[in-house]
Amino acid sequence: MKTLTLRFISLITAAAMCLSLGAQPRQLTVKEFLKLSPKDTTSYIVKGVVDKIRSASSGSFYLKDRTGTMLVYGIQDPSDPSASIKKMGIMRGDTVAVQGRFLLYAGQTKEMKDGRLLSKADGPEHGKTFLERLDRQPSFQGKEGDEGTKAFSKWVNEHVKRPANGEKGTVVVDYAIGRNGKVQEVQVKRGASPALDAEAVRVVKSAPKWKPAKYDGVPVRLTAYVTVVFD
Repeated sequence: MKTLTLRFISLITAAAMCLSLGAQPRQLTVKEFLKLSPKDTTSYIVKGVVDKIRSASSGSFYLKDRTGTMLVYGIQDPSDPSASIKKMGIMRGDTVAVQGRFLLYAGQTKEMKDGRLLSKADGPEHGKTFLERLDRQPSFQGKEGDEGTKAFSKWVNEHVKRPANGEKGTVVVDYAIGRNGKVQEVQVKRGASPALDAEAVRVVKSAPKWKPAKYDGVPVRLTAYVTVVFD
């Protein structure tokens, strides 16, 4: 009787182990995942490299492996469901493993919906500044990066109106280059006098458009400053 009981317990244990192993999500390649049926509600694991951040606000990015590229929409950290991509530290070039189900959105977009972040290994982008990670530096009148900044400073200082009373001074002005290339959010960082400050702000606001910076192929806003010299 004792032997039969032990065998029965062993069979139950083995069955439980099989069920447990069967419940483990399978790991698929990107190509295999994209071939799933929209009726398949099983959760799968896909591992690859973050190829491009599509939207930080929605937590979506493109994941790439040797077989192809797929969209992961709405990534979540199981330990902190409210965490953003930035808080999770996900950047282009990171190697990640995500788990989720296949979804055919609007009948045409194949994606992993609400993927769970299982693991992440930092890529080379983590050792760079934001400016170094840009696809394209902002450019002013055909000049990019530092040369563009110098060209903008020259334009500003050539277009200020010197006060009739000969007042002299230096004004430092903060500004942003918007996603549309327009100069925005102009304000005095370090002033000289009300008259000189107002003229410096006026001329910066009147500046021509820049060609905005791009990151992951999308225009991004950047902040900068310019020194306006009245001499």
